Amino acid sequence: MTVEATALLLHPRKPAHALERLQPDRSFRYRLAGGVDVIRHDGGGVLFSPRPMTAIRLNVLGAELVSAVSGSEARDLAEITARVPALSPPVAARFLNDLARRRLVVREPGVPVVWPSVSVIVAAYCRPAATRACVQSLLVLDYPREQLEILVVDDASDPPLADALAGLPVRYVRLDHNVGQSAARNLAAADAEGTLLAFTDNDCVAAPGWLRDLVPWFGDPDIAVVGGRVIAPSVKGRVAAFEAMRSPLDMGSTTGAVGPGEAVAYLPTCNLIVGRDAFLAVGGFSADMRVGEDVDFVWRLAEQGHRGHYASVAGIIHEHRTRPGDLLRRRVDYGASEADLQQRHPENGRVMHVPRVALVGLAALAALPVAWPAAAGLLLLAAALVSAEAAMKWRRVQRLRLPVPRARLARSIAREHGASLYHFGHDVTRYYGVPLVGLAMLWPPLLTVSAVLMLLPPLCDHRRQQPALSLPVFIGLYWLEMTAYQIGVWRGCLARRCYRPLLPRIRWRN
Repeated sequence: MTVEATALLLHPRKPAHALERLQPDRSFRYRLAGGVDVIRHDGGGVLFSPRPMTAIRLNVLGAELVSAVSGSEARDLAEITARVPALSPPVAARFLNDLARRRLVVREPGVPVVWPSVSVIVAAYCRPAATRACVQSLLVLDYPREQLEILVVDDASDPPLADALAGLPVRYVRLDHNVGQSAARNLAAADAEGTLLAFTDNDCVAAPGWLRDLVPWFGDPDIAVVGGRVIAPSVKGRVAAFEAMRSPLDMGSTTGAVGPGEAVAYLPTCNLIVGRDAFLAVGGFSADMRVGEDVDFVWRLAEQGHRGHYASVAGIIHEHRTRPGDLLRRRVDYGASEADLQQRHPENGRVMHVPRVALVGLAALAALPVAWPAAAGLLLLAAALVSAEAAMKWRRVQRLRLPVPRARLARSIAREHGASLYHFGHDVTRYYGVPLVGLAMLWPPLLTVSAVLMLLPPLCDHRRQQPALSLPVFIGLYWLEMTAYQIGVWRGCLARRCYRPLLPRIRWRN
């Protein structure tokens, strides 16, 4: 359980000259996230979330403001500050936006008074039938037609895509030489007329509400780039069913900020909208990158102070790979791009969270066949660490007067440690699985540890996602995918003489 004992203190309205220079867009609306509650008491209250168990102590104004957004109906800043007149709209927005970043408050954009002009750019290479289907989906977008421009850049396809697009009212640009998708997108962007640039690929089709769902987020002047979910069409075979659950293009179901260190680190270019001015300010996509250009682009925007946002709405449907070889080759390419990205952005090095208690437990497993007294001692140490943690959190629960019985707190602690072990196992399997198995073959006591680390993540994913695959098939494809990605990481590190992807910064967790 996370407890912030003195966090988020609010103060009354100040004179206008003392307010923040940023005036928030008042069309945004706020409501408490599901399951989150405010517990009022004299002197303020506590904002409480059961999963993950989090408690934030509030002063009187903070408690009043959070109470103003409780309930199922979202409210805008005018309604909120009318309920808490001691707070100005900028101060209330700053406070609520901070809670939204912590996923304790849901922030929803309103409908723009005037929809901005959008240029949709499709960098296309071959696939004539898919390219036509993509453009046809863009022509029926639920967006003001006079504010929409569609540009297709034919990156030297053979045969040209002009015949495939015949009769469709789009701007078509044909390149004589293949320059790659990044350079092709940049050429189209330089010629685009829209205030916003929306990018997708020619193996995708757009849902009618794609732009209407994402464009309103640009009502926040700090947001420069927005993206949404990339989902699969109807599943065709085992590989496609696996991709539907594990595609690196789908950033998941949690809305939030985008950038280095965030839960969503990047936005794929098949579902990315960016302000034209911000795009040009950072020089567009890196033309020399064939893989990883979307990560690089989002990180360069962040370095310039621009914020990104991910909205978990399914706006793009991507035709996933259906053959094992295609999937594994692409994973190798993705892995190889890590060294390139680390050379370009050394400040964004990989972070690996290592759970202390789980590590002690794994050490006990490894020691059990060869030195059971040492294993017993390690297990006692792990139990002592968990008991101390539980006692400390129980004291916090009592001090904050939270409605949490001991059994519920125990379940929360167990979930936290299970989640830590899950993520640790995922990282180990993805970057070090092959050498770990090799070591286990040389020293058999490591076999149990390897099994725990490499089986727990796919077992949890299969139970949570419930793919249209049997458990053995899912685990097998999971291991193949991780091995391919790992091979790519090693290949990229060796090719660029950059080993930072394999040498992460360690952050210890309980």
